[in-house]
Amino acid sequence: MIVLQLEQEVAASPYFVAHHLQRGSAGAGSWVVSGTLGDGWYEGEVTVELGARSDVTFADEWFDPAALQEFFHRIDRDQICGALLQVLATGRLQRACCGLGQSQHLAQHPAPGLGHGLLGSGEPGWAAVA
Repeated sequence: MIVLQLEQEVAASPYFVAHHLQRGSAGAGSWVVSGTLGDGWYEGEVTVELGARSDVTFADEWFDPAALQEFFHRIDRDQICGALLQVLATGRLQRACCGLGQSQHLAQHPAPGLGHGLLGSGEPGWAAVA
């Protein structure tokens, strides 16, 4: 989990917990990070695309727009998007995604046949221990 720093003062600091990381389709150096964004009153899924085209997509724009709008009344959308893009694009991707120190490697446990992986702690995946 990473606490996002905003210019705006808020009652509770927003946080981001990444749970998926995959290479983006925009070429070398592009990444897609999926995770949970929250502030204590709201939690929702977001996808952050990094690379030639950087963008933040909120799943609740389709699934629960009322809850997302309430969140944006507390925290400015542009500031939260900027904070997410900044923390993930400034070389802190590994630490932001899984809370690891700079010297540790990002562990992925890809599902068979899929082009993405779950972020892991380095422990063996379920298939390896079953």
